[in-house]
Amino acid sequence: MKFLSMFVLLSCVIPMCGLVSEATAQVAASDPAVVVRVDISGRQRMLSQRMAMASCFVMGDVQTERNIQNAQQAYDLFSQTQDVLRHGGTRDQLEPERDPQVLALLDQSDEIFDTYGRAVLQVSHRDLQSVVVAQVTELDLPLLKLLNQTVGAIEVSGASATQGGVLANTVNIAGRQRMLSQKVLKEFCYVSLGVDRERQQKRLAETLELFETSLSLLETGSAEHDVLAPPNERAKGRLKRARLVWEKLSPLLRRAIAGQELAREDLHRVAAFSEDLLKASQHVVASYLKL
Repeated sequence: MKFLSMFVLLSCVIPMCGLVSEATAQVAASDPAVVVRVDISGRQRMLSQRMAMASCFVMGDVQTERNIQNAQQAYDLFSQTQDVLRHGGTRDQLEPERDPQVLALLDQSDEIFDTYGRAVLQVSHRDLQSVVVAQVTELDLPLLKLLNQTVGAIEVSGASATQGGVLANTVNIAGRQRMLSQKVLKEFCYVSLGVDRERQQKRLAETLELFETSLSLLETGSAEHDVLAPPNERAKGRLKRARLVWEKLSPLLRRAIAGQELAREDLHRVAAFSEDLLKASQHVVASYLKL
């Protein structure tokens, strides 16, 4: 039941409404569809890394049945969302995409996902042939790069350089934390299993630093980086929760970066954080979607 509720949480996009009173002084009116589109496209980044993370845990026989489900459901939601971003959807009240650059990026990411997604499904069926594993480990970052470009193109095409644009940028950064929550665990998993260890240690260090920097920006806000300060007490509480989960996890990650010996129990301990950190990060995003 806990897993299913998490999938519902990932699948749900909170509809935009009028500005809440506490945020009125900070946020000017913006096009709700732009912010929702930034959120949905940003969630694709997370799903790409969730598939990779779950696949690595399956390779390592860590919470295997649960991660088989994680990989398959992330695949399904990614596929559905690509269609919504291109053609629109009544549930999300989105019109079909018309920007040529965004459509071209969606086409490019679909091309990679066609191979990457099938490889993820094969791993989720415990097919660990070397070619299949290589497709999972080598294609997730090229896909992520395109997905990140898509979010940026949507943000630029739909948001002006006003407070509305700042809100979209804040949702972009908060949404990126969801992706980083899965990417950092994927990289720890690769290091623990000895998969391209040195390169993965470097990537893990970079992901950890970006997560911490972004969390600090969200906690304080930054005019320099166009990030809104927490708009209300609920947002502050959700950021505090994300910080608490992160502070429990990050010492384990630093051990992998430092090259310390990792026991199998460490991989299981880190895997146990995957839902808590993702859920905390998703709740932070939701705080801004309600503005």
